[in-house]
Amino acid sequence: MSKQKYYQNIFALLRGLKTVQPLSEDFHIHKFSDTPNTWVKETSIFRSDTYSIILLTKGEAEYKIGLSEYHITEGSIYFQAPQHLRYYNRLSEWQGYVIVFMDSFFEDHPTLKKLVTEFDGFKITSKVVVQLSDEILSETEQMFQHLYDISYSKSVHRFAKAKSLLELVMHQSTEHYNYQYSNQKETKQNRIVKQFEQIVEKHLYDITQDNVERLITISEIASQININATYLGEVLKKVTGKTPKEILSDRIVLEARSLLNNTDMAINEIAYFLKFQDASNFTKFFKQKTGVSPSDYRL
Repeated sequence: MSKQKYYQNIFALLRGLKTVQPLSEDFHIHKFSDTPNTWVKETSIFRSDTYSIILLTKGEAEYKIGLSEYHITEGSIYFQAPQHLRYYNRLSEWQGYVIVFMDSFFEDHPTLKKLVTEFDGFKITSKVVVQLSDEILSETEQMFQHLYDISYSKSVHRFAKAKSLLELVMHQSTEHYNYQYSNQKETKQNRIVKQFEQIVEKHLYDITQDNVERLITISEIASQININATYLGEVLKKVTGKTPKEILSDRIVLEARSLLNNTDMAINEIAYFLKFQDASNFTKFFKQKTGVSPSDYRL
């Protein structure tokens, strides 16, 4: 099987988005004003083995993580993690900052590692956007600017300093994230939907890492939630308007579109990779969901 061409590092990500050269192999920061005119306005659906923290001080965008959609506006700070299947579309020109880093950047920094790995905004199905007040936005922008200045300085210790400043960014992000979302009440039915989505997202991520042998069933998902499949179907239909099978199928289609857009894998390779029995089953499934065949979609 040919190797996937997901954006597996910072160099691949920034090159794929046709933006700036990275500062290092495991950490980078830039301003949107630094980016060239070639920078991709609208992406295909993609994955990246990177973490990102984006502060938008001006502009607007549509943004998608898996099946969750967001409208990003001025004063937003949002988060991306390796588990996230991503898409964005810039609706107007952006101003602000982009921080990108790999897990290797915080491996030797226990406090930063704990902040990143336990942060809800980096989890598979959690909310990924925080809206900042004008006062907090100004404070956060100063913090990002300081990190930017240090990172582009000539100091031999600039990346060590950057770790400390990124730790400060993570502390602030955690504080404001918890403030925005901790008081939101969750019904039993919404909790079931979230659990379902978490299991589906983790399973699809495990597929991309080649860690599972077959596609999970709805009954197996229901069992993991400790409810029966019939009740799961009733809850999902009531809350989302879709059946469990429809949601799982929609999510598989997104993964297929990402593979078709961002890899050189043949159609039959993608079919087996996504745990279909053969290419014809995959082609039939994809055409039913999208209206076009995988080969026509790739053109």
